[in-house]
Amino acid sequence: MNIIFKKIFRKLHIWKYVFNKIGTENFIARTIILSNPENISIGNNCVINEYVLLNAREKISIGDFVHISSFSMIHTSGLDYKKTMEEREHFERPVIIEDGVWIGAGAIINPGVTIGKNSVVGAGAVVTSNISENSVAVGVPAKVIKKIN
Repeated sequence: MNIIFKKIFRKLHIWKYVFNKIGTENFIARTIILSNPENISIGNNCVINEYVLLNAREKISIGDFVHISSFSMIHTSGLDYKKTMEEREHFERPVIIEDGVWIGAGAIINPGVTIGKNSVVGAGAVVTSNISENSVAVGVPAKVIKKIN
């Protein structure tokens, strides 16, 4: 199910009927783009800003106190680039965003990634592998540039 949700959905508090699980005290912006929202779980006190794409062919788990900035994308599926074009098939892998993560504007989170607790993903970063907790990761592909105390 692919849906673009507008402001009225936020006001009607119907998100609990859309996602697999959603906590309390969340802010979900006027327009987000969802694929398979029944595969998405969201904790408490989260912010999902304008034009965030959540492509959930597999499970997306979002912890508590997570901020996802505008135009970010979280993908749980992709193509196997190692195969020839005639043999390429889609694959699905879950994405886990742990508590306290901030994903900067325009960042892309790829299938199978876990972003550790209290980490920051810089604006425009492309995350292709796990980010350990208390880290700041930036770039294409995203690399940890420092630890947060």
